[in-house]
Amino acid sequence: MTEPVDHPIERAGVLDPPPALRALAERAPISRLRFSDGRAGWLVTSYALGRALLVDNRFRVDPVTLPHGDPEMLEEIERIDTSMPESEGVLIRLHPPQHTRIRKAAARYFTVRAVREQQQAIERIVGDRLDAMAAAGGPIDLVTAFALPVSSFSICQQLGVSPEDRERFERPSAVLADPHLDAGQKRDALVAFYDYCRQVVAEKRASPRPDILSDLVEQGELSEDEIVGLARQLFEAGHETTAAQLSLGVLALLGDRARWERLRADPSQVGNAVEELLRYLSILQLGSFARTASEDVELGDVVIRAGETVVVSIPAANRDPGKFPDPDELDLGRNAAGHLAFGHGRHMCIGQHLARLELEVALRGLIERFPNLDLAVPLAEIRFLGGEHQMYGVEALPVAW
Repeated sequence: MTEPVDHPIERAGVLDPPPALRALAERAPISRLRFSDGRAGWLVTSYALGRALLVDNRFRVDPVTLPHGDPEMLEEIERIDTSMPESEGVLIRLHPPQHTRIRKAAARYFTVRAVREQQQAIERIVGDRLDAMAAAGGPIDLVTAFALPVSSFSICQQLGVSPEDRERFERPSAVLADPHLDAGQKRDALVAFYDYCRQVVAEKRASPRPDILSDLVEQGELSEDEIVGLARQLFEAGHETTAAQLSLGVLALLGDRARWERLRADPSQVGNAVEELLRYLSILQLGSFARTASEDVELGDVVIRAGETVVVSIPAANRDPGKFPDPDELDLGRNAAGHLAFGHGRHMCIGQHLARLELEVALRGLIERFPNLDLAVPLAEIRFLGGEHQMYGVEALPVAW
């Protein structure tokens, strides 16, 4: 295929990627793509090629170029963000050696062992939210009553801030993620977000506590700006994606009652089910940030020229039948190890183990406490985020029991 195509965003089923994306994947593992600024680049739909690209140091993160969105606004937001000194700590936009140094300083707090030490705290958070649901009675919106508080309170626990602070990072995160808001609104949100993170880091310096940010301040490996920028990314990514995945995962389970009943009969399967839900749903529907080649690179049967930009479609890669047989089947017993829901390579989600733990504890808690949980409205009445959003999910999920 030589004629560039727009990135498909129109879904036929609420839990499946766009049919046009499947058609591209069946035609070729990599296709010409037209970006929102009119430039031509590439879209990778193959698991093997996507995984290879994400570890290839000849590709650099390109936070400006996205398959959808107003290109002028994206460039303006990028200009504003990079003009702020705090952007020096936002891992997702950095390259080695700065990225390597900052990630190494933070990674020790997000190992499997370190995260497991937080399990009791997360279980308390989940238990408190389940108590609140029971006291309120159904129907309730699972997003606002459970999924979002669980993820936000968990990152508050990790970073050592009061749960009452959640609006200080939830609100600007929502503005920055909304493709329908203008550059001025996003600029104000970004300024407010960094102001909050700088305030938190200053408080840690004045009164250190046993938490990640206090440790980073005390160790002195990172500059103040780098810690503030890192804090922004941890607050932002630490609640949005987990809340979206949890809500959509519950919908997927309730959409076929046999899935819910299977986990109800054997809650020990929840961990494996979480991995399959991560693969199957792939909520980063526009892929990861784009990558731009720093030199000519042969990828599959094509040559990507220096300066050309490539997007890996996470939903397409995670539905690649060459890696996952019968990929459109949500099989809770499947070994989904190796999925790309958290990305791959040096920019792989630093909080992936924390997200997994939150999802496991939350799902198990819901199943055990509310075994008769069900949708409170017909599926047709549930509103979903549009295809122009970077992340897929439900706006609200009314449930009852």
